[in-house]
Amino acid sequence: MIRILQESTQDLEEIHSINSKAFDSDIEANLVDKLRGVTKPYISLVAKEHGIVLGHVLFTPVFVGDFNINAMGLGPMAVTPERQGEGIGSSLTNEGLKACRTIDVNVVFVLGEPDYYARFGFEIISEKGLYYKGEEFSPYFLAIELTPNCLKGISGEVHYHKFFDDV
Repeated sequence: MIRILQESTQDLEEIHSINSKAFDSDIEANLVDKLRGVTKPYISLVAKEHGIVLGHVLFTPVFVGDFNINAMGLGPMAVTPERQGEGIGSSLTNEGLKACRTIDVNVVFVLGEPDYYARFGFEIISEKGLYYKGEEFSPYFLAIELTPNCLKGISGEVHYHKFFDDV
């Protein structure tokens, strides 16, 4: 049985390894390591089976222009390659969104595959006047409002922590 838990210090090496394997480089793994303890709030969940970490998801604060809105960014998320397609990523995403709701997050953004994230309620956000960096990201930049209509009247660039600039 797979359990979704908060990361612990015992999980850090496995989290790094899974992110490296899932993304075929250390870039995302190093990003997770750099963000740990730097951002608040910091939601870092692992999927474990028999004590072994099979997946990881990270949620960190993002800023929407000069608006005062409680927003988080989902990512990176990684599942060990040999266990992808089993619903582990979905479980991590669902539990992460629940955790965001418990700390009164209004909206969660993600840069990812629209077909995958639509199943959780994420929608492409460019039509609402929100964007990440440039036009090339628009088809892959999505959001889910955890507080209905929280993005009404809000537009501009969504900024992730500066460490994301290295990705």
